[in-house]
Amino acid sequence: MSENELLDYCLGLYKANGIGELAYPQLKKHKTLYFNLYSHGLKQKEVISRLGLVDEYRSFKENLPGRWSWIRIVQAAQVIAEQEGVLPPAGWFQGNGHGSLIQAVYYLGHTWEDVRDAVGDFSGSSFVESRNGMRWRSHPEASMSNFLYARGIEHKRGKRYPVEYAEHSDAKYAYFDLHFIAKDNVWVDVEIWGDKPNGHAEEKYQSKRQQKESFNVGNPNFLGIHFSDCFDELVLTKILSPHIGVIKPFQFDKPTDQLIHTTHWSNADELLAYCRHFVSTMPDGAFPTEEWLRKRGKWKHRDGETYNTLSIYIKTWLGGIRNLRKLLDQGHVSTATWDEASATGAYRQFFVEHGMTPSQARHLYRKRDSSISAEVAKYAANISHAVEVYAGGAKTVNQKLGIDVKKITR
Repeated sequence: MSENELLDYCLGLYKANGIGELAYPQLKKHKTLYFNLYSHGLKQKEVISRLGLVDEYRSFKENLPGRWSWIRIVQAAQVIAEQEGVLPPAGWFQGNGHGSLIQAVYYLGHTWEDVRDAVGDFSGSSFVESRNGMRWRSHPEASMSNFLYARGIEHKRGKRYPVEYAEHSDAKYAYFDLHFIAKDNVWVDVEIWGDKPNGHAEEKYQSKRQQKESFNVGNPNFLGIHFSDCFDELVLTKILSPHIGVIKPFQFDKPTDQLIHTTHWSNADELLAYCRHFVSTMPDGAFPTEEWLRKRGKWKHRDGETYNTLSIYIKTWLGGIRNLRKLLDQGHVSTATWDEASATGAYRQFFVEHGMTPSQARHLYRKRDSSISAEVAKYAANISHAVEVYAGGAKTVNQKLGIDVKKITR
């Protein structure tokens, strides 16, 4: 790619996912992008400057929670783990004054499972558990396991290479990552390739990979997959289709499984738990829009932190805000942008349908009135918040619509 093409590509990342996508940790996640940028003399700061985003990036960095480093995150988590006897879930940290740590985890491109792994607490081991209860040495392996499990494909943890491997390698032994049964009832031997796994030197790892590939040249049932492909449902389907065909997932253990890509199940569990706590901190009880998370449009000057990376992970692992709201039982919450007209119209329609204002419905729900369901109460809260922000508040809207609250009886 030329210099201009690289800059255009980076601009596309910015437009799609926000300024956080141009942070160094995010750029490095793209397989060859940062190498190509560096080869053209385009360091991260130069990219920001050439795209005219210096001020926006400076503001983004200033809003980072506590300027956490990965080492500092792990050290802080270790202290909490020692105090509690076990590393609590992400929601516990958010609810006990450590919310900035959670945001930093996602900003730096990690997951809560990475924190558990680093602290050495993963239900008593350093392994990642897939939905069928099997434990794996890495997240990509667990993701592929979930993909296969959901489609009823028998699979197992990787076994040791044949003894002859030592004759072709610097290592005395090695293990495959995973094996699965193909449609012709033959076991397929899988290696999941990384770029620099577990902090190993890249040159050393590349040599190890070449030795494994060389050894498996004569193995017709060998399959090598890049780790990032294990997180992509469509890509993994294409890679595995010659071996198992195209099978729609049908094996679900949780009510939310059908709403999340199978390759994201393991990562999505903790993120969903965090989002459940996050929504409990919102004044209207509804998960906010992407604009709110990213501080864009009418929310550009709202108080509080920017949640760019959280927004990216919600889009990647949970299918976006609309799908997340379904997972949170908030499917009734509209993703449309509120304004004075829409807020007033929703308020009027609620009054017509329920014979009371949204505020009265919320009051009855808090009084445990069985006639008001949790979903209606949530929708009422959403409307109440909208009219407060965009239409001058409930009193103003009541006057505008001619609603006499004193005359409303039940």
